[in-house]
Amino acid sequence: MNNIVLKSLAVENYASFADRIMFTTEIDSSKKEYLENTFEIADSRFNKVSILYGANGSGKTFFCKILREVKRLLDWSPLMAMNNSQLLSLPQFKGMDASVTPFVFDNKYRNKPTKFEIEIVIDKTTYHYEFNILGKKIESELLTKKYRRTEKLIERTSSSFKDIILRSELKDFENKKQAVKEEALCLPIAALLNNKLASKIVDAIQGIQIVSMTAARLKPTKSKESFSDERLEKYLDIIQKADPTIRDIKVSFEEEELARQKIEIDDFENREIIATKTTVGVDTAHAVYENGEETSTPISFFAEESLGTVKLFTALPYLFDVLESGGILFIDEIENGLHLLLAKEIIKLFINEETNPHHAQLICTSHQPLLVSGNFRRDQVWVTSKDNYGKSTLHRLNECKTSRAKVNLVNRLLEGAFGCNPDMFFESYI
Repeated sequence: MNNIVLKSLAVENYASFADRIMFTTEIDSSKKEYLENTFEIADSRFNKVSILYGANGSGKTFFCKILREVKRLLDWSPLMAMNNSQLLSLPQFKGMDASVTPFVFDNKYRNKPTKFEIEIVIDKTTYHYEFNILGKKIESELLTKKYRRTEKLIERTSSSFKDIILRSELKDFENKKQAVKEEALCLPIAALLNNKLASKIVDAIQGIQIVSMTAARLKPTKSKESFSDERLEKYLDIIQKADPTIRDIKVSFEEEELARQKIEIDDFENREIIATKTTVGVDTAHAVYENGEETSTPISFFAEESLGTVKLFTALPYLFDVLESGGILFIDEIENGLHLLLAKEIIKLFINEETNPHHAQLICTSHQPLLVSGNFRRDQVWVTSKDNYGKSTLHRLNECKTSRAKVNLVNRLLEGAFGCNPDMFFESYI
């Protein structure tokens, strides 16, 4: 699905975000600078790249976890339709039934619901999806559609399925809504039961990729096409810049079915949930020289290569998946383990029209202010900060009332002008 745009993401009372924060990729239309960094769809203009900058512990990783939590709850809700202890005990389902964590540093937030909001554009139609959850129980749910006018498709006012109102393309789910339990969201259950619009929206949200460069190596994508011969040629060409001795890369891709469970509820049309495990193996051949002659020898890629090279290789499938087909990619700490210039190259891939013809979006977090040197719009850059009470906030640089001509973004970030730099950690020891 290459006509998907992330318009906004918001949360309230989650992790370090006590009060509502809202992130958007929609540009500030009053700023005409560097329009080549943007694209237009559905009468709106969006940034191709957005960067969240902030100190350690300011909330950058928790920002990425907002989307992870939405995806988890969309995954978990269909599992509520059955009760199979063997299936739910599998490692990939560990923690799927966890309670949502509210802001914990002020007792008044403990018994308040957490609110998640996500807004996406699919084929020029805007869908706004939000829900309130307290612990594990869904307290409200709303899905709206906007194409010329705004229309409510799902309106839920309590945890009971009886308080779910369905309209328009979701109306055919009316006689099956009793399958929605108190701890389940209505939208993914409707998708499970083959409602076309619900499936399209859930697939779009679940298709947003989130990776963390803090990991030693990224989890493999679940797409076998990511390791086609054509792709491996591209990966090899790139990896050889880091290790010129590499001559060949071979990847084995295996998908194993671990469990299968039918949904034992009337009118579920024999639907079933299948749990699988994907394993990706990597073998590389390297040049070895003796008396000027070259021979080839296999080397354990993950054991012998540098951490940065391994991170880069495992990130490449995610990059090319969205660049070649469109979509949205979140990268937490994009520069972690990579040279600054390499991280900047990745960002340029998304801004360049030739390498990003489908207007894929990159949202990344970073500690590195030098990433925003050069031709960056102020509305592409966000800053996170945390106060003395443990509350994180999120602000956009275009909210600052300073003329672009008088501002060097890198210098101002380094100077701490936007309140996002850390205090001096070792000041008392120096």
